[in-house]
Amino acid sequence: MSEVPEQPERASRWRYIVALPLAIVGYFSGGMIGVAIAKVVGEFNKCAPPEGFPACNFEPYLQVGSVVGLLILPGFLVWRLWQSDTASRNSERG
Repeated sequence: MSEVPEQPERASRWRYIVALPLAIVGYFSGGMIGVAIAKVVGEFNKCAPPEGFPACNFEPYLQVGSVVGLLILPGFLVWRLWQSDTASRNSERG
């Protein structure tokens, strides 16, 4: 009789479920970092932002920062949880 290990499959699924809410957090935090970079670039270019805007030409920085944050934060979390699962499996084997 062959036994099918269900524990590793469940362990792999919960990593992605935990990472989903952090994708939203990564999206917005990456956008804020992008706007901060736009402010620094605007200061170096001596650009005065229009009334009500944080920086000159901040939209490309906002978009790129949002996409990078959307991918990096949950990706890093899944990677770290994968490493911890691998380490715990190796320590159980002895």
